[in-house]
Amino acid sequence: MSNLLDLAAKEILRKEILQLCFEAAPEGCSMDVLRAAFSHDGAEDARELEKQVGYLEAKGMVSTEKVENKVLNLSKTIVKITAAGIDLLEGNAEQVKGIGV
Repeated sequence: MSNLLDLAAKEILRKEILQLCFEAAPEGCSMDVLRAAFSHDGAEDARELEKQVGYLEAKGMVSTEKVENKVLNLSKTIVKITAAGIDLLEGNAEQVKGIGV
């Protein structure tokens, strides 16, 4: 039963990542913003969030871009929703297995 709950939690997290990226479009969300958004319940660690963003990227729902400023020694990964991700959220595409929409 615990495995089923874990799977459901991952599907919900994936949907919430898509929704945040949709709200932040076209600029997208940094991984820092996503971590902060899901830190309220302490359930999501950075590694799990990165895995789920990677999953969504493999499904074509989001894209990631590394942005760096070497002078300021800054590096951020920006997550942007794709057209396929928008279509899924808006109900203009068939349900995608593994994403709780």
